[in-house]
Amino acid sequence: MEHWKTISWILLVTGLGAALRFVAFGSVPVGLYQDEAFNGLDAISVLAGEHPVYFIANNGREPLFIYLASVSIAWLGRTVAAVRLPSALLGTLTIPATAILGNSLFNKRVGLLASTLVAITFWPLHLSRIAFRAVGLPLFLALAIAASWHGARQKSRGWIIVGGVLYGLAFYTYLPIYFTPLVLSLFVLYLLAMGHKNQLRRVTLWFALGAALSLLPLASVTLANPLLFFGRADQVSILNPAINQGELWDTLLQQIGRGLGAFFWSGDTIPRHNLPGRPVFDLFIAPFFLIGPLWAIQRWRRPAAALTLLWTFLMLAPTILAEDTPHFLRGVGILPVACLLPAVGLEQSWRWLAAKRMARRWTPSALVLLILAASLGLTVRDYRRYASDPATGYAFQSAAVELAHEIESFDGSIWISERFEREWESIPYLLGDKEVHWLAEGELPQPKTWPAALFLWPYDEAIEPQLAALPTGVSLQGWQGSLIKGDLESTAYPLYWGYRLEQTAETLAEPIASFEDNIELEQAAIIPLSKGTGRNDILQVTLVWSALEKPQADYRVFVHIEGVTGIVAQDDSIPSAGTLPTSWWRAGDWIVDEHTIPMPSPYDQEQIKVGLYNDQKRLGVLNSTGRVSDNAIILAPTGTQND
Repeated sequence: MEHWKTISWILLVTGLGAALRFVAFGSVPVGLYQDEAFNGLDAISVLAGEHPVYFIANNGREPLFIYLASVSIAWLGRTVAAVRLPSALLGTLTIPATAILGNSLFNKRVGLLASTLVAITFWPLHLSRIAFRAVGLPLFLALAIAASWHGARQKSRGWIIVGGVLYGLAFYTYLPIYFTPLVLSLFVLYLLAMGHKNQLRRVTLWFALGAALSLLPLASVTLANPLLFFGRADQVSILNPAINQGELWDTLLQQIGRGLGAFFWSGDTIPRHNLPGRPVFDLFIAPFFLIGPLWAIQRWRRPAAALTLLWTFLMLAPTILAEDTPHFLRGVGILPVACLLPAVGLEQSWRWLAAKRMARRWTPSALVLLILAASLGLTVRDYRRYASDPATGYAFQSAAVELAHEIESFDGSIWISERFEREWESIPYLLGDKEVHWLAEGELPQPKTWPAALFLWPYDEAIEPQLAALPTGVSLQGWQGSLIKGDLESTAYPLYWGYRLEQTAETLAEPIASFEDNIELEQAAIIPLSKGTGRNDILQVTLVWSALEKPQADYRVFVHIEGVTGIVAQDDSIPSAGTLPTSWWRAGDWIVDEHTIPMPSPYDQEQIKVGLYNDQKRLGVLNSTGRVSDNAIILAPTGTQND
C-alpha cells in the first residue's frame, strides 16, 4: 500500500507540474527571444542534414536541446511552441527524477517533497517554459547522481556505469556542467577522509568508464577547439578587469553575498530568467531551506548530507564568478539538488510535529500540504503577474514575433529590411518558406504585383527614398509596429514601420475638400465601434488624402469630435500613424490615414471636424473659386459597426 501511495503522489505531482508547464507554453511568455530562435534555426539545420556535435553560432551551444528541438519542429512546424516543447518535456521529467534522487540520498519522503518543490517553484517552472538549453542540466544531474548512488549502495557495476553515462550526457546540455568535476573531486577527498577508500576505487573506475563512453564525441571537439567552449566565460568573468574595475576581492565578496541571497532574499533581476528580484524560494519555503543546511551541517559525516551541501553551494560558482549575479541560467547547476535542502527542512519539521503528543496524527501532513499549497498559490500569482508585465514582452522580443506573424498572414508581395533577418532571429525562424524579399542596405523596393507590403527599419536608414522609389499612383497606408526595448535601453520604441500598397482605383468623383498647399481630401468614413459591451464608445475615422503637388511642409491632421459643450474627443497626429509625413507625399498617390478615437460616451452623431495644421496655424479650406472659406470641414457619419 505504501508503495502505491508513493507512486500515486509522484504521478499527481508530475501531472500538476506538467499542467503548469504545458498550459499555453507556446504563447506565455509572449514572444521568442533570439537565443530561443537560434536554437530553432539550428534545429532546422539538423533537419536539413547537418549533424554537428557542437553548434558554434551565438557564442557556441551544446547540442542535446537542439537535437530534441529538431524532432518537435519536424512535428509541429516552425512555431514558438515547437522550439519550447523540449523544455516543457525535460522540465516535467525532472520532477520524478528529483523524487528518485531524494529517495536515493535520503529517504522516500524527502524525495517526494523535493519533487513537489521542483514542480511548483517559480524558477524550475519558468525554465521549463522557455527554449533555453539550460533546462536539460538538472534532469541529467539528478539521474546521474541517483543512479551512481544507488549503484554504490547496491554494489552494482551496471548502475554505476549508467550513472557515469548520464553524467557524460549532462555535458551535452549546458556550460555550468564544467564546474561539476570540482565538486566531485572535493567529494572524493571527503570520502577518502571518511575512510571509504576501498569502495571509492571501484565506484570511481566504473563511473569514469561510463562518463568516458558518452563524453568521447564532445571531448574530441573540446580538445580541438577549447575557445569554442570557454570564450563566452571569459567575456562575463569577474576576473576580467573591465568587470571588476580593479577591485577583484571586493567584487568577489559582493558576488558571494548576492549568490547566497538568491535563495531567500533577492533573485535574478533579468526579466527573461525570472520575475525580477523574486528569490528561489518564497516566504513559505525559505524558512525550511534555512533548516535544511543546518541539519546537514550537523550530520556532515553522512555522505548524502555532505554531497548536498557541497553541490548546492559550490555550484553557485558559475554565477558568482560572472557578472549579473544572481544569474539563474548560470546557476542552474544547483537544481534539483538545492531543492533537497528545504525538503529536508520540511521533513524534519514533519517528524518534530509527529513526535509531539499534542499533535493529531494527520496534523503534520496537513500542515506540510498547506505550506506547499500556499507556495503553489504564490507561484501561480507571480507567474500571472510576470506573464502580463510589459517588461516580459520586451525581454522576449514579442514585437519581432508579432512582425513575423503579420508578414506570414499577408497575401501579396512582401519587402522587408534585411536588418530584421540579421538581428531578430525569431523572424526568419518563424517565416519559414514564406516568400519575401529582404531589402539590403541601400536597396530600393520595386514591387510589381499588388497588394504589396513594406516592413522597414525607421531609425538609421531613410524611408522617404524607399517610398519615393515606388511606382506612382498607389494607395499607401502606414502603421507603426509593436514596441521593443533592449536590455540596456530605457525607452521603448516601435520595431518597424509597415506600409500596405495597393493600386489606386480610378474615380471621377470630386474630392470632399481642397486645402491649401495642394492637398485634397478624397474620401472619408466614420464608423462607430464597440469595446464589446454593445456601446459605440470608439470612433474610427478613416481619411484618404492626395496631393496635386508635393506639399511644402509637414502638417498634422486633427479630428475633433464636438458636442454641445465643445470638443468631447480628438486625435491630432502626423498622417498614417506618423509614418507618412505630408512632405513625403507624391502627386497621384492616395494616403490612407486612420484615426481610432476613444469616446467618453457612446457616439451619438456628434459633429466631426477635420483639418490640417502646422505651427498652430491651420491650412485653409478652399472653395470652388480657390479662395479660403474655412479652416476645417465637417464630416457626416457613413456607417456603424460593432465588433
